[in-house]
Amino acid sequence: MIGLFSTRNPSARDLSRTLSRLAPTELPLVLEGETGVGKSYLAARLHRAGRRGRPYVVMDCGAVSATLLVSELFGHRVGAFTDATRQHQGWLERAGDGTLVLDRIEALPLGGQTALLRALEERAFFPVGTTAARPFRARVVALADAGLRNRMGAGLFRSDLYHRLAGYHAQLLPLRRRPEDIVPFARAVLRRSTRKLGRKLVLDGDAERLLAAYPWPGNFRELETVLTRAVVQANGPEIGPADLGLPTDAWPRVVELAAERAAPLAEVERLYALWVLARESGNVSRAARVLGISRRTLIRWRREA
Repeated sequence: MIGLFSTRNPSARDLSRTLSRLAPTELPLVLEGETGVGKSYLAARLHRAGRRGRPYVVMDCGAVSATLLVSELFGHRVGAFTDATRQHQGWLERAGDGTLVLDRIEALPLGGQTALLRALEERAFFPVGTTAARPFRARVVALADAGLRNRMGAGLFRSDLYHRLAGYHAQLLPLRRRPEDIVPFARAVLRRSTRKLGRKLVLDGDAERLLAAYPWPGNFRELETVLTRAVVQANGPEIGPADLGLPTDAWPRVVELAAERAAPLAEVERLYALWVLARESGNVSRAARVLGISRRTLIRWRREA
C-alpha cells in the first residue's frame, strides 16, 4: 500500500512521525485497527527502517491450532512427541535478531499467551523436548483488530501480556475518519496501476466525489482493490462512478457513522464537515465556504478526527 505515511490527516501524520522515531529502537509495539487500515504495511515499514537485512517473520496467531502452538512458537527436536519425526525451527528462532510480527494477536489461545509471556519476560525459550535455552533477540510487533482492550476486560487476553507487548500502542484510524486522504490515496493507486498496465487514466469529478463519500468498511485495502479493478474495466480515458463498482447507495450516511459512537449533534456536524472537506479534496478554504464556517473551526474539527 502507498499513501499511509504521506497523509493529510494531522492525527495520522503525528503517528507517522512517532513510528519513525520508534523504528530503530527495541521497544515492542502493538498496532491496532480495523481490517485493511495498513497494520501489516506499517510493520514492514518499521522493519525496513530499523532492521533492514535481518529476518522478518510473520506468525498468524489465528491460523495455528492450540495443540501445535507451542511447537510453532518455540520449535521442537526429533522425538519430542509422537509425530516429531524431524527437527522443527519455531517462529521465535526464525526471527533471529530481526522482527517477529504476531498477526491477529487477539486470536492467540490463552495457553499460548502464557508461553509467549514467559519468553518475552526471560528473553529466552526452550524448543519442545530440549533443556537448553535459546536466546530470543527479535523485536516484537503485535497486530490486532479493533477491540483488544475489550478482550482483556472479558478475560480473553492476558493484561500482563498486553503490557509486555505494548511498549507503544498505536491506534490506526479507519479510512472513514481520514476523509481528506481518500482522493489523494486513490490518485496514487491509480498512477501506480496505470503505469503497470501502460494506460493513461484519470478519475472524473463524480468518481472522486463518490470515493470521498463511501464509508470504506474495508479501508485502504478495499479502496486499492476498487481502483485496481476500475483501471482494468474502464473503456475511456476517464474512470467514472460506474467503473468503480460501488453500491448505488454509497453516498454519505453521516448519521449512521455518528451512531457508531452514539454521538451528540455536535459530533454529527463535525463528521458532515469532514465529509465536505473530503469532497473538496482537502481544500480547507473551499470547504469552509461551502459549510459557512471559519477556516479555524474546520481545522480544529479536522485535528479532533
